[in-house]
Amino acid sequence: MAGVVRGRTGVDGKQGWNVMRIRELHLMNFGKFTDTHIYFPGQLHVIFGENEYGKSTIYAFIKAMLFGLERGKGRAAKNDTFSRYEPWENPNYYAGMMRFTCGGRNFRLERHFDRYHKSAELICEDDGEELSVENGDLEMLLGGIGEASFENTAAIGRLSAKPGQDLAAELKNFAANYYETGSGEIDLSGALERLKIRAREVQREQKKLQEAREQKIRKTEDRIGYVEDETERLQKEIADAREHLAAEEEKRRAAVYRAEQEKNTQQREDPRSRERQMAEQKRTARQRTAKRAGSILALLGILLLLSGWMLHFPTAVIGAAVGIFAGGIGCLLWGYLSLGCPSDAWERTYPKAAEQKTEEQKEPDRDAADREALEERVYKLKWKIEQKQSDLKEKQVLKNNLEEQLREEEMRSSAEKKLDRTLDALELAGEHLKDAAHGMSDRFGEQLNRHASEILSEITDGKYGRLFVEDGLESHDCMYGNCSEGRRLPAERLSRGTIEQIYFSLRMAALDLMYEEEIPLILDDAFSSYDEKRLKSALKWLSRQPRQVIIFSCQKREEEIIKMF
Repeated sequence: MAGVVRGRTGVDGKQGWNVMRIRELHLMNFGKFTDTHIYFPGQLHVIFGENEYGKSTIYAFIKAMLFGLERGKGRAAKNDTFSRYEPWENPNYYAGMMRFTCGGRNFRLERHFDRYHKSAELICEDDGEELSVENGDLEMLLGGIGEASFENTAAIGRLSAKPGQDLAAELKNFAANYYETGSGEIDLSGALERLKIRAREVQREQKKLQEAREQKIRKTEDRIGYVEDETERLQKEIADAREHLAAEEEKRRAAVYRAEQEKNTQQREDPRSRERQMAEQKRTARQRTAKRAGSILALLGILLLLSGWMLHFPTAVIGAAVGIFAGGIGCLLWGYLSLGCPSDAWERTYPKAAEQKTEEQKEPDRDAADREALEERVYKLKWKIEQKQSDLKEKQVLKNNLEEQLREEEMRSSAEKKLDRTLDALELAGEHLKDAAHGMSDRFGEQLNRHASEILSEITDGKYGRLFVEDGLESHDCMYGNCSEGRRLPAERLSRGTIEQIYFSLRMAALDLMYEEEIPLILDDAFSSYDEKRLKSALKWLSRQPRQVIIFSCQKREEEIIKMF
């Protein structure tokens, strides 16, 4: 393979009982590499290569062997780690092998990453025992460290390409996370900021729902106002119609009263009306008598005629004819009397009154017409009032429904109440996060501060002997004490190289305190901002550590300095 791998053992050439060391990497088919072996015979190693050499691929392979490699889902799968390092040739054969020692025993770990033959096999080469990756045997050998924790502690790259105050602020956040939480895996300030962002989102949602509810309330209130106006209008119209009805009914009662009075007066003042009644009674009696006599004589004549014809008696036939004639005369007399006989005594006595009566019958009864018109108006007014009352009842029911709807709308909806609970939960989570962080800081921060200060003092040759994190979570104010001059210097006044040294010291201190197992340390261009003096001090410190160190670099400085130890 292109590039160079250099290594050396530690000072004593021994490894502790709980030290994990990678001995061999076999990239069977991974990214650009096919059937490639990389060996690590010692404790401190440098993998040198220029850009496009494949250092990132080797680093990704180590992580994939230790923690597995999962394919993403959906759109994320296009640019995930699985797709990025899928073999260039024969992608269905996606596999690798790693040999390592841990706890004084030798192990072989083999993985197949392709989607069709995914598997993991862990064998102890000392006795042939097969361990289960799925059941957590590999995780136990790694001391329980996860992929995220590994990347936040044992895998160190450049802090950032940001200059000046931005770089110092990034360091402050990183340091505060470790001091307050005891883990670089937890971005404390980021978590608090995300809680604040989510709280603002919830507040915006609350405002949106409140505005929508207030708009509905205004619409309902407008409808209630319209219904109230309509109700008032109907009530006024009903009142007016009732007044009009009362006036018309009074007119009707007066007209009826006047008609009865006129009738009574006419009967009292005109005696001819009584005589006319008596004449009418007599004529009716005469009509009934004539009708009866004519009917009897006609019937008798018919009987005699039939009997004479049947018995052939001429005399009977003649009698029958006489009877029929007499009956006919009776019928003519009845008809004459029914039509009105001019010989009536009343008509002979009062001819002018009879003529007047006939003329009155022909003329329309004006009073009766007026009374009929009044009755029609009274009926229409009553119908109008009934219709208005029906409309009024509907408006009152609608108003009651709208008022009930308004009361419901004025109450906060279930969605608003849910947002209230969410906002309360976010605020409570923020408070609990701060409390937990401060509690962790009391237990972990002092140890981390002391250990990081020791490392910083050693790799800076005592120039910066103490490391401070002040003011807790709110400010993340990192201060660094200048022991030689007895002064404190803010992060913003330090050089990039010094900030990188502080970053390195914090990561090393956290790694030592958080994990008992000495897992391998991977440095990816972590010393690019170091001058020769800083680099030599850092590598010298690393060479004295029991853990395995793998350095990826595009420069040969690390390799040349290691040869000096």
